[in-house]
Amino acid sequence: MKNYEAADIRTVALIGHSKSGKTSLAEAMLFDTKVTTRLGKVDDETSSLDTEPEELARKSSMQLALGYCEWKKKKINFIDTPGDANFGADAMLALTAVDGVVCVVSAPDGVQVGTERTWAMAQEKQLPGAIFINKLDRERATFDKALNEVREVLTKKAVALQIPIGAEAAFNGVIDLLTLKAYAFEDDGRTVKPIDVPADLADEAQSAREALIEGIAESDDALLEKYFEEGELSDEEIQKGFSAGILAGTFVPVLCGSGTKNVGVQPLLDLIINNFPTPMARGTIAGKDKVEVECKEDAPLTAQVFKSIHTDVGKIALMRIFSGSMSNDTSLANTGRRGKERVGQIYALVGKKRENLDKAVAGDLIGLAKLKDTHTGDTIAEEKGLDIVFEAMEMPQPVISYAVRPKNKGDEEKVASKLNDIIAEDTSLRLDRDADSKEMLLRGLGQVHIEMCVEKLRRAGVEVELDPPKVAYRETIRGKAKDVEGKHKKQSGGRGQFGVCYIDMERKPADSESEDDLEFVDAIFGGAIPRQFIPSVEKGIRTRMARGVIAGYPVVEIKVTLKDGKFHAVDSDGRSFEMAGSKGFQEAFKKAQPVLLEPVMQMEVRCPDDNMGDIIGDISSRRGKVLGTEAKGREQVIKAQVPQSEVLRYAIDLESMTAGRGSFTLGFSHYDEVPPNLAEEIIAAAKVEEDED
Repeated sequence: MKNYEAADIRTVALIGHSKSGKTSLAEAMLFDTKVTTRLGKVDDETSSLDTEPEELARKSSMQLALGYCEWKKKKINFIDTPGDANFGADAMLALTAVDGVVCVVSAPDGVQVGTERTWAMAQEKQLPGAIFINKLDRERATFDKALNEVREVLTKKAVALQIPIGAEAAFNGVIDLLTLKAYAFEDDGRTVKPIDVPADLADEAQSAREALIEGIAESDDALLEKYFEEGELSDEEIQKGFSAGILAGTFVPVLCGSGTKNVGVQPLLDLIINNFPTPMARGTIAGKDKVEVECKEDAPLTAQVFKSIHTDVGKIALMRIFSGSMSNDTSLANTGRRGKERVGQIYALVGKKRENLDKAVAGDLIGLAKLKDTHTGDTIAEEKGLDIVFEAMEMPQPVISYAVRPKNKGDEEKVASKLNDIIAEDTSLRLDRDADSKEMLLRGLGQVHIEMCVEKLRRAGVEVELDPPKVAYRETIRGKAKDVEGKHKKQSGGRGQFGVCYIDMERKPADSESEDDLEFVDAIFGGAIPRQFIPSVEKGIRTRMARGVIAGYPVVEIKVTLKDGKFHAVDSDGRSFEMAGSKGFQEAFKKAQPVLLEPVMQMEVRCPDDNMGDIIGDISSRRGKVLGTEAKGREQVIKAQVPQSEVLRYAIDLESMTAGRGSFTLGFSHYDEVPPNLAEEIIAAAKVEEDED
């Protein structure tokens, strides 16, 4: 593959809602630039970009995919991103590696939740972009309606750069409003034929052009003043203002076409190479400790890994080169981990198809295989080069969890190993071990996210079962118990076992200086229990606290005073007093008004205005307490506290209530008492092992 200078590279991401046609548009880009010899299609499983079995089965992208092409001697690197919120982390990762975005909107469906979400992410990163209204060859596809939705929902800065010729099945061309020239796309779409502007569209085109020129003029005060004074701009001023407006984000050009029919794709390629930013437009990029580097080809090499994928040659680290250049057979430094890596071969990728590169420069997206200890988010630089570490990408927090266990006993290590391999590729998945239940917990961004992970495990030969995670209840008391006897006596011929203790129990005071859940007070005097056995009593109490008394959950916030006891000179030993302490604790606990505590979560829900009433009502039905609401743009933010047991599947329910437009975060807040009727059910279902005599 030929080498390119950084000034001739454009790096973009295709973003938008799931099934809006991003992958089909990318396939058309590859076909028009002759990277592929036929137009790949998602529906017939000939896509170069959707290659995973799960993607083929669902006819939808589930992870980002890289591609590249050459158009008019310029190189375009692109990332096709998934639009489903279950895989939203990959869209976030992609946006850290590009210089601009093309937001794809399905004309029949309009602006959807994934369109809003990904466009907002791009705007937050201040990435310049364009909007491509896709699927204009489909039934119910209306350009004007889709454009109006874009202006109402996404951005008021959207200005049409083109209007379509024909509608639905008859759609076959576009009118360029900058030049007022029309183009038809013949055969397989590769042939672009200039035609006369249809007479019935002439007035509409002229009116739309005036709106475009006005939008361009507003990108620059001097242009705007001239436009108001003279009513027109020169071609040179229009072109200059057009590029400047895109880069500054003062307006967003809207194009139209059909990815599957390959109509309107070549004008999009022209827009990207002529008007999207070069890698150098970033200026400088900063790492930690205020270390900076200029984003240009003759600067020191810096790059960052934004994704890892598994291929037939093993794991490949996908990275963006921000500055400098990289060649084959060189040594690199992983600056964050203080390690060394050896580059064998640099790859350019289209999906998982690789092509060898001799050299990569600022702006390139590349793949490196067989790196020893380099992972997503890591910074790469020249060995003995610039000591810079870029901030790692922040991943969204998981919203749903399942306890995962192997179907076949003895496969626990195999399951954990395969899951860790999957998580190395998809860093938005989490695998934890619950300290209380000892369950292996798989956490993800949604139900489909978890299901895809399970499908990958099955493909790797590992069968697992999923269960809702166990809630980490706790036990404590409301009352007090005094002079409770704990007695352990056992005689079986020969030396026996004997130990007696008397304890008082109460809730640990709020002002207690002890940070431990047990405040143990030794009030023994006169040798009622020999000193060497007092730690054994405390040990027995702690052992029972860990096992629970009424429902098998750990006991918390307890004060125990050891005040008296009895011993036998021959039969008493440490084990006897451990048992006595445990039994005394059980009896005292049952007499001191025991209660169950449940974890209460701090929850923040974001939803459209129309859904706020339903969300608040639903939170109340889950025993939740709404703390307040506030408006943020077109969304409402609801802050609440809800018992954990009531929101184990909230991700699924919220998606249903808001048609996928809602999102939420969860974090632990505090423990609170479980209502008596629910506590009775939990206690009845538990089997607590009593100490045997």
